[in-house]
Formats: sequence, C-alpha cells, structure tokens
Amino acid sequence: MPKPEPDPDPDRQAVLTVLTTEHFALQGSRGSTISESTSRAGLFVGALSSVLVALGFIGQASDMGEPFVVFALVVLPTLYALGLFSFVRLVESSVEDIGYARAINRIRAYYLDVVGPAGKYISMNAHDDVYGVLANMGMARPSPWQLHFTLAAMVATLDAVVGGTAVAFLVGAVGATLAVSAVVGAAVAVASFLVFTRWQRRYHDAAREGAEVLFPTPA
Repeated sequence: MPKPEPDPDPDRQAVLTVLTTEHFALQGSRGSTISESTSRAGLFVGALSSVLVALGFIGQASDMGEPFVVFALVVLPTLYALGLFSFVRLVESSVEDIGYARAINRIRAYYLDVVGPAGKYISMNAHDDVYGVLANMGMARPSPWQLHFTLAAMVATLDAVVGGTAVAFLVGAVGATLAVSAVVGAAVAVASFLVFTRWQRRYHDAAREGAEVLFPTPA
C-alpha cells in the first residue's frame, strides 16, 4: 500500500493541536527522567550511608581486626559497582533530558511563529541547541565546569572515594604501611574521578554533535 503524501498546506489549528499534545508528552517525559535520576542518586547515597554504618558496627565488634578488613573488601567493591552503574545511567538521563528540552524549544519556535508580535509574552527562548536549553534553565552563560555540578558528577565524586578506599584497604591488607595505603588509595580515587568526568564530557559532546539544530542560539 503506497504511503499517503503529506498535505502541502496542513490546517494550522490541527498542527497546533498536534504540537501541543507533543509538548505535553515531552514535558511528562522530562519529569519522569528527572524523577528517575533523583531516585538513582538517592539509592546510591542511601547505600553508601548504610555501608558506612555497617563498617562502624563491624569495626567496633571486631576491634578493627581481620573480619573488618574482609567485610570492607567485600562491600566496598560492590558499592563501587553500584555507583558506576548509577553514574552511567545518570549521564544517559542527563543527555535524554536535554534532548526532550531541545524538542520542546523547537515546538516553542512554532508557537512564536503562530502568535507573532504577542510572542513577547513567552518568556523562554525557542533555540533548539544546548545553549538555548541551558538559557531556559537560568544559565545564559554556562560555565565550562557546568558538567561538574550535575547529579552524575556528585555520584562520580563519591564513587571515586569509595574505589580509592577499597584499594587502600587492599594495599594495607597485603602488608603496606598506612602512609603507602593512603597515597595509593588517593591516587586511585583521583584517577577514577578523572575517568568518570572525561567519559561524561565525551558522552555529552557526542550527543551534541549528533543532534540536528534548526534554531541555533545567535552568536
């Protein structure tokens, strides 16, 4: 069956109704994405708090002996893995949210075209690039460090500390001194954080470069 040809002159009111419905659906998807991100970050922070409390109890009961070290070497890598999975999904959700916001801005461009001079009453811009999205969030001049202020960056920081602590425990368990364990653990934590942040930036850059922009922000 041949595909129907698109109407070269669609009814403007029908188009407006369709775009309004799409706008509503996109806004709902944004809300779901933000809710998921908050839940995932909260789950990781809650797990981290529980592990710290458990370590405290085990440390007191075992007088910081071998059971404490064994417990730490089991639970900390597990927590690190949870943080890693949470971080990856938070970055994906962030890119997904920006995509929804860009689509909404593109629809807003049609609204402005429809209302004409009355568009001055629409306070948000209709630029469908990342800068337009950030401007609608109150960041007309986003910082180059903006990705360090996200939920994903928060989880990356905490998870890097967890990973460094696990390695410090491991190095100490094989006989290294406290100073050596601390230095090695700190180095692993810093390296882990740098890997996380670099991957996050590369993921965002790839998403931005692969997106088509119809209404770019003026230079």
